Amino acid sequence: MDVLYTLVVLLFLGVAGLLVYLVLIQEPKQGAGDLMGASADLFSARGVTGGLYRLTVVLGVVFAALALLLGLWPR
Repeated sequence: MDVLYTLVVLLFLGVAGLLVYLVLIQEPKQGAGDLMGASADLFSARGVTGGLYRLTVVLGVVFAALALLLGLWPR
């Protein structure tokens, strides 16, 4: 059981590192409307940026699920 826990922790760390990397390589949205919350297309990213956005969301969900799993794992 210790080996499985170690593998889950390593997977968690890998997902965390990849998530940080993906967030840092994304280009920020431009425009003054974004600062005031007036952007109508907040969730409609397109092209490569859209793919990075979707991958970031998926990795965020995986990260949260792994954090919950590790938090509830009996030691």
